Amino acid sequence: MSYVWPQDVLTAVENGEISVTQAFKSLQEMDNKTTYHKVDTRQKRIEEILFELDNLIGLFEVKKLVREVYAFIEIQRRRAQEKLNTEPLVLHMIFKGNPGTGKTTVARILGKILREIGVLNRGHLIEVERADLVGEYIGHTAQKTREQLKKAYGGILFIDEAYSLARGGEKDFGKESIDVLVSA
Repeated sequence: MSYVWPQDVLTAVENGEISVTQAFKSLQEMDNKTTYHKVDTRQKRIEEILFELDNLIGLFEVKKLVREVYAFIEIQRRRAQEKLNTEPLVLHMIFKGNPGTGKTTVARILGKILREIGVLNRGHLIEVERADLVGEYIGHTAQKTREQLKKAYGGILFIDEAYSLARGGEKDFGKESIDVLVSA
């Protein structure tokens, strides 16, 4: 179905008549018609980043999900422009898989996309592991975790093997790190 107004597309999404991805494509078509095919450098950069994602071998579901996240954010941005209700952007993600399957690479690409669309200021990736977050004595863990959060501000904090934070026993400080991360 063809829509004339952005509001019609947004209403169709709300009513479940079309998917977010279909809505995004419809809104892009509307933009192309109203801007008379004006070259949008931001869109071109995003397409280049998505091309980088597409060049990764396999990861078909991941590629689809990254595009859906991008489409969701774009729909929310357009809803806000039209002064419609929007969903809050909570973009916490878990990447799981064997070593060498592209988790960090996909996270870096996602950071670039989120920077280009204005969700992140810098879009950089800070990669940490348990030792970078957990201290050796009481009070040290919260300080180390907050330092890593400050470094990652405006970008992505990528915690490699994050499950190891919850593995320790009663005297382990990993849970303290989790508490600081959650409160931040």
